[in-house]
Amino acid sequence: MQIPPSFNAQREQLNTLLKDVAVISLHSYMTASSISSAQASELLADALIDTTRIDRPSYFNAVVLNVSASTSSQLNNQLTPFNDKCPIPVFIQAAAYAKSLNTLDTDKMILPTTEQSIEWQNLSDCRFIPALANAFNDSSLVLVADEGRLLITDIDSELTHLATLKSQREQRLTNTTFEVGTNLTVNNYNAKSATSLAQQLKSLGNNDTHWAYCCFVGSTEQLKPIKELFS
Repeated sequence: MQIPPSFNAQREQLNTLLKDVAVISLHSYMTASSISSAQASELLADALIDTTRIDRPSYFNAVVLNVSASTSSQLNNQLTPFNDKCPIPVFIQAAAYAKSLNTLDTDKMILPTTEQSIEWQNLSDCRFIPALANAFNDSSLVLVADEGRLLITDIDSELTHLATLKSQREQRLTNTTFEVGTNLTVNNYNAKSATSLAQQLKSLGNNDTHWAYCCFVGSTEQLKPIKELFS
């Protein structure tokens, strides 16, 4: 996980990268019965081609993050370091359920009695991913610093005061928030239709019964910062 190279841009270009993006996700504790991650990829594929779902996108390129494990303990161990750096709702929920299964007797864990529907989320821009929000903030601060330097004057009577203010300002602008994190399994897809993307998704997964998927779906432009973040 890295700061997207495209965030190294001037103010106008930086702001144009903030496009809306569609997300569809699923984890193993949302299903009424235990299924493998391979079977889960088929559920996601079916949801992609379902035209009745609200907020379905118009473009079907995708960045797909997925993780799987044979036990709940392993899944929690894989997700925890990722969630510390880049919390995403589906992975936070999956880790919480996995951790609960480690601390409770299985018969005390109440799982869904019916299948939970897989629904689209339509988010205003890519900064809903905290790591991207932090990367954007850091890149923006660099621009603020550069823009601000152009406004500093050499008026003799203000030099002492300006030096103090400049030092305080520089300290604020160097307080970065982005942290490099460990990637999960990442797959990038270019598809001309939902059907094409669905066919590609069906190749994912294995026999593990503890898993989580997060699919970012949209146009090439919409997905650019997300793809770069997880490259």
